[in-house]
Order: sequence, then structure tokens, then C-alpha cells
Amino acid sequence: MSTPAAGACERVPAGPGGDAAWLRERMLPELPQAMSEHIDRVVALAREFAALHALPEARVSLAGQGHDLLRAVPPQELLRRAERRGLPLLDVERERPVVLHGVLGALELSERFGVSDRGVLDAVRWHTTGHPTYPDWAWAMFVADKVEPAKAEKWPALREVEAEARRPRPGALRDAAARYLRLSLARQREQGEPVHPVAVETLSVLEGAVGSGPPP
Repeated sequence: MSTPAAGACERVPAGPGGDAAWLRERMLPELPQAMSEHIDRVVALAREFAALHALPEARVSLAGQGHDLLRAVPPQELLRRAERRGLPLLDVERERPVVLHGVLGALELSERFGVSDRGVLDAVRWHTTGHPTYPDWAWAMFVADKVEPAKAEKWPALREVEAEARRPRPGALRDAAARYLRLSLARQREQGEPVHPVAVETLSVLEGAVGSGPPP
């Protein structure tokens, strides 16, 4: 599914809605402790990737802070919210409504918290699948979400993804994202779970099957 981001600002403003610490303070009352701890780990690791690859830390941090705003919402409630909004839904999104938490989270970050950076909203919107148009800084958040220490402890193969992301060379984050998507899609298929077509398309682009550059 695709929904336009609210606002067209590509700059992270200094005030409300544009600062990760400000957003964290306002999200905390809504989040279970385990979720807030996960988000803190993602933000910390994403900042490390940003520093290593000379990426805009403010945008990486804000996207990392906002990415799981609605992750703790029950899947059927996510589906109800999407239907109430009249969002077009794919079959996989009806079968696995948890994947909607990014799409709905991006909308609420704009509406309730004043986040207006379109790139940040798009990064949050697609953080479960990645997206062919992600710039490198969005991949820093994406990979950090997938390989943060608690997840890597449960799935040791993710340590290889993190190692790839830490290589000090251009394209390392995209290569890490491709490695993750190969692992994730293979596991979903092995378990008989439906796969999201955007994840498949994204992996194809990352592997060079389809040319697509980052947005300006």
C-alpha cells in the first residue's frame, strides 16, 4: 500500500515534531516499557551507523524514535484503524495486520506529533519492508531496527547483517539491508507466511535487478 507523506519538508525542524528527544518524551507514556527500551536501542545503534557512514544523525534519530509508535497496538486494531481511514490494503496486510504499524504510525506522527519531514515519515512508513527509494540514512534506521542487540541474541544470523552495516565503505548499509531481507523472506517462506511485495521489490532493487536511485 502507498500513502502520501504529510508535508513536504525535507529538513528536520528544531522544535516540536523535529527532535528525537522531544518525541521520545511524548511517546513514553503510550509505550510499554519493553517497546521503549527497544526503541532506545534502535536509536543508539542507528546513530552509530550514521556516524560511521557520515549520514544526517538528526533524521536517523527522529525516524528511529518514531518507527514503532504503534507496534504495541494489537494487529486487529491496526486493521480496524486502517479500514476506518479508508486506506487501500493488500491481501498480506489483511492477513498480517502487524505490518500496518509503520503506515499508521507515520500518519500519527504527522497528525499528533507534528513531524513534517517527508523523508522521516516515509522511513517510518516502510520500515517493516524497506523501500526501493530509501536513501542511505533511512537504511541506517532500518538495519538498526532489525539487528539491535535483543533481536540479534534471539536470531544470531543477524550479527552478520550488523557486521556488513559496519563496513566502512559506500553501499555497506544497502548490502546489509539486502542480506537481512534475504534472511527474512526465506524464513517467512519456510514458515508458510505471506510475504509483502514491497519487501520483494526492495530486495530486487538492492540486488541490482532493477535500477532505482535514492530520492533527491
